[in-house]
Amino acid sequence: MAQWRPMFRLALVATAVAPAAAFAAPPAAARASLRVEREQFVLTMPDGKRLTSADLVGAQLETEQGQTIRIDAVTPSKERADVLLHAFSVLSPDTKSWSPACDKDAYGRAAGFPVAGRWDARGRYVKDPNHWFLTCTSGSQGKCILWGYDPWRKGPHGEDLAQYYQTCQFTVRANYDGKGEAHTKNGTSIDVFDIVGIQSSDSLKDARYVFEAGWGPGSAVCVARTRSPELLPLATLLKSAPGLAGACDEAQARRRGALIFTRVMYAPVITAPSG
Repeated sequence: MAQWRPMFRLALVATAVAPAAAFAAPPAAARASLRVEREQFVLTMPDGKRLTSADLVGAQLETEQGQTIRIDAVTPSKERADVLLHAFSVLSPDTKSWSPACDKDAYGRAAGFPVAGRWDARGRYVKDPNHWFLTCTSGSQGKCILWGYDPWRKGPHGEDLAQYYQTCQFTVRANYDGKGEAHTKNGTSIDVFDIVGIQSSDSLKDARYVFEAGWGPGSAVCVARTRSPELLPLATLLKSAPGLAGACDEAQARRRGALIFTRVMYAPVITAPSG
């Protein structure tokens, strides 16, 4: 979730209120278990009954960090009907009031979902079915799944998409050197495409877009232009990361092992006057 990079694990299911029933946390001898499958919660009750996210609207979860989170709604995303967006609220320990846990994304949605796995000390995604975290559609962790880079599945030719999911984190944030700092700003138009065709370029005939960079699981592999030169001039980047220098287009980036490519709009959009 936005600003919530640490992983989450279930500490307690305090109360789960589904449309037709209420569920309390069972005693330790017969405890329900909560897992994350794809982008959904799955709560297995002591009798074997499985409840998924849609059944758990109203549920309150306590994290190991001491936060209380409530599932307020579950709806399909507009980008992919198979990805369910969760509206989460977080309880303020001081005011005892609820507020949205996610920042609004470009569509005005304050939404997110759980993802199985964890992030290591270097900020790298690690497959781990025993851990899960919450992410928001306003951040790179959520956007990359909406774009099709689901870390739990295989690509069209059997590729491990966890590598693409990791690569996409650098791509979204314009984190060229892999050190964690973002160099992008809201409103920048980018065209994202990859070597396996999950995302394809739709800007090749648009002269306003130019090639930015090729991206791999550790950082950019080469950079032709920085996304926001006012934030990070190309010369400044190449001085601190000389390995990114040299000719950089799609062909060169492929040779360097890129999985994802970006083209960025630099020319302003000119709108014809009305009337």
